[in-house]
Amino acid sequence: MSDAVREAREARKRGDLFGAYDIAARAIADGDPSEDLKHEQALALARMGDTERALSLYHAHGLDCSDDPDKRALGARLLKDRGIEAGSQEELAGAYYAYRRIFEETGDSYPGINAASLALLTGQADEARQLAGKILTLPNVTEPKDYYCGATRGEALLILGDTPAATEALREAVALPGANFGDQAGTLRQLKLVADAAGVADAERETLLDAIRPPSAFHYVGHIFMADSETERRLKQRIAAILDERKAAHAFGSAAAGADILVAETVLERGGELHIVLPCARADFIAQSVRPAGEAWVERFEKVLAGARRVSFATEMEFVNDPSLFAYGAAVAMGMARLRGQHLATRCFQLALWDGSPGGPVGTAADVRLWRDHGGETVVIAPEGVDRGYPRPPAGDPPPFPRRLASILFTDYAGYSQLTESALPAFDTEVMGRISEVLAAHDPAVIAANTWGDALHAVVDGAGPGADVALELQRTLMEVDPALLGLPPDQGGMRIAVHFGSVYETTDRVTGRPNFQGTEVSRAARIEPVTPPNTVYVTESFAAMLALYAPERFRCRYVGRIDLAKKCGTFPMYRLTAREGRR
Repeated sequence: MSDAVREAREARKRGDLFGAYDIAARAIADGDPSEDLKHEQALALARMGDTERALSLYHAHGLDCSDDPDKRALGARLLKDRGIEAGSQEELAGAYYAYRRIFEETGDSYPGINAASLALLTGQADEARQLAGKILTLPNVTEPKDYYCGATRGEALLILGDTPAATEALREAVALPGANFGDQAGTLRQLKLVADAAGVADAERETLLDAIRPPSAFHYVGHIFMADSETERRLKQRIAAILDERKAAHAFGSAAAGADILVAETVLERGGELHIVLPCARADFIAQSVRPAGEAWVERFEKVLAGARRVSFATEMEFVNDPSLFAYGAAVAMGMARLRGQHLATRCFQLALWDGSPGGPVGTAADVRLWRDHGGETVVIAPEGVDRGYPRPPAGDPPPFPRRLASILFTDYAGYSQLTESALPAFDTEVMGRISEVLAAHDPAVIAANTWGDALHAVVDGAGPGADVALELQRTLMEVDPALLGLPPDQGGMRIAVHFGSVYETTDRVTGRPNFQGTEVSRAARIEPVTPPNTVYVTESFAAMLALYAPERFRCRYVGRIDLAKKCGTFPMYRLTAREGRR
């Protein structure tokens, strides 16, 4: 097994589907021909819910012709996923027959249990029970020695109607070799479907699912305070108790002195997974939120960053005396926690070391309000005994221009440079005319717009409205026939890229119109050139904001770490789509 396969598999097993995809994609791009690696890449996409792209790679990589039945079974799994997403009994039946053929060919329990579950989902209850009974006679399932065989035993017992025995089998499965969060999440999703099809009562269903549910993801927040070993010891005990009670191990938050670092240290001491999101440039963050509470916190800050699974930035710009950056950074961390919770099919909550005071527009109280306002549960620890009398950093001069958080959108039309002079009027009517209609329909959320040639730059108030504008542009511009512009059928199409961030709000000194400037505008402009035609790419911060503000309306599918134009670095990117039934 190559190092790349091993690393991708390990990332997938711990639930880091983004990491698994990136490792596999890089190695394949570098020429690694391993079928195992191609399987890991497609499987990571499948587990993220990007079924169509996973199917495309499955066929492109030739996995449908593999000699390995496990790899062929991925095709059946993707048919099942597509059937579930579309509510198509025909697709589910196709997946059933695919799994059934592999089971008859190999006698392997994995395709067998999937065939049994799909028989139940397609109304073939007797067939489901017959298959489940056969699977329970297989020696590796009768006395399971690894996680998958143990989970298979639990699923078969559930199909046969013995939910208490299934629950106990699942408890035993998670203690067997091979158990990992990523696989448990996949099993959990499957068991939800089977339990619903079997008509298991709600209370019994939750007990069953809790037996295999991966650890919770959580966002953490709290007050800055001076160091005090005894007070910190008591608080850490309370933090650890809540993490035990909540079975929580995937932490997302910042690294300010006091509460943030205490939670981060506790997570690392317990072997959990720490994701730190800084709201601005590292040096400025230290000056604003770490060093003022005492120099000792700076060393602890560096240690938790070194131990974190990942350190990212809501924005890498300077602080520029803009407190809203801290609120923005917290919102991004909240959204990232929810994205991880979705990938692990597990619970997500907020842990706040908060004194309960209402606070102002930025800070712990504001972060608690935001989380709760969007349906989240907050577990509060009152930080009794902490000393919050540290010297605050000087306020500094306010930004020279007003600042605001907004969606930043850039587009351009692939093939525009090939248009003849006689095609330009048609382009103006068919493409720019449609753009004008979309922007007018979303007024007043569109707070600035400008065009040059085929390109559009727009700034939209809010992440949800920004997604609405982007998807409506995509939909209406895909209706444009390239032939009207003198282009071949496989050419043309609008590239649409959206970012979310803090920008300066100004007036253009030349046109007199509203204008927006800043680091985040420049970054957004670098995304559009690497976006495929007829596709909407969004940044991680934009995806996180949608996960927080509008998770029921949009889906953001991970596409990997993409090199931006003009050597501006490599960043995680997502493909934006509307959820089923929404436009």
